[in-house]
Amino acid sequence: MAIPAIPTGFSLQQGNGTTFLSWNIIAGATSYQVQRSIDGVTYSIINSPVVNSFLDSTVTIGTNYYYQVASTNSSGTSGYCSPQSIVPTNTGDLSLGELRLRCRQRADMVKSKFVSDSEFNSYINQSYFELYDLLITEYEDWFLKTPFQFQTTSASQYTLPSDFYKLIGVDAGLSMSNQQWITLPKFDFIDRNQYLYPQINSTLLGLGNFRYRLMGNTLFFIPIPTSGQFIQVWYVPKLTQLLQDTDICVGVSGWTEYIICDAAMKALQKEESDVSVLMAEKMALIKRIEESAMDRDIGSPDTVSDTRNRTSNYLGYPNGSWGGW
Repeated sequence: MAIPAIPTGFSLQQGNGTTFLSWNIIAGATSYQVQRSIDGVTYSIINSPVVNSFLDSTVTIGTNYYYQVASTNSSGTSGYCSPQSIVPTNTGDLSLGELRLRCRQRADMVKSKFVSDSEFNSYINQSYFELYDLLITEYEDWFLKTPFQFQTTSASQYTLPSDFYKLIGVDAGLSMSNQQWITLPKFDFIDRNQYLYPQINSTLLGLGNFRYRLMGNTLFFIPIPTSGQFIQVWYVPKLTQLLQDTDICVGVSGWTEYIICDAAMKALQKEESDVSVLMAEKMALIKRIEESAMDRDIGSPDTVSDTRNRTSNYLGYPNGSWGGW
C-alpha cells in the first residue's frame, strides 16, 4: 500500500468558541494527523481523526492558531498541507482578520490589491461603529455598561468615565445610601439656574426636585447636591476600534453580516463598481434589526413612554417644581 497523498481542500471555520477543520477524503488514508501551532513555526499533533474533519474545542478565545493536516496509513504519513490560521471567537463574534477575509470574498477582492488591508480595516471599523449606533438606537438598552457610581462633593458638575458614549439614565441613592435608588428626571436647559442654593437631599424639596442634564461628557445637577450623595449612571460605552487581526468584534450579537455587506460596499465604491445588490441587502438587514428590536423582550415588549411624567416631580407638582412654582 502506498503512502496516501497530502490532504486537499483544507478549510477552517470558527464559532461557539471552537475551531472546525475539514478537508477532502484522501484515497488510501486510514486516519489523519492534525497539527496546531500558535506561532506558525512550532507544531504539535493534537488529534488523529479517522474521518476528514476535526472540532478543536481546546482553544482560547482571541488567540491566533495555525493548523495543518496530513494523511496516514500503515505505509506511512504524507506531507502536511499548507497551513492556515484562524482566531476562535464566541458565537456571533468575528475577529478582524476573519471579517476582512469575508469582506474581500463578498466584494470578490480576495486576491485584489486595489483596496489594501489597512483600507479594508478602516471600512470595517466604520461599518462596525455604524452598526453599533443602529443597534443601541433601535434596541435602546442593547449594550449597557455596569452602572458607574460616585458620591457628590457639593459641586454642580461631574465628569463621566472616559469610555462614556451615550447616557441611558441617572439614579440618586436614598438616605445617603447606595442600596436604594430613585430615577432622576432631566432638567431643561432653560432651567439651569433655577436653584441658587444647595438643597438637603433628604428633604422632600431636594429629593422631589433633584434633576440632571448631560452636557458633553459632564453631568450637571440642580439643585446642587450636598456632599456624599450617591449617584448611579447607566450608560452605553464607546466601542474599541479593531486594530490587530486577533481583535474581536463584540457587542453586535450575530449582526456581523451588516459589517461584511457595508464594508464590501465601501470597497466596491472605491472601485466605482455597482453596489445596488449590496445596498438592497443592507436595507433588508436594517429592516430586520428594526423589526427584531421591537420584541427583544418578547414576554413584555417596550411601550411608548409617557413623557408627561417627565414634566412633573415625584410629589406630583408640575414642571418639576415645588408647589407649582
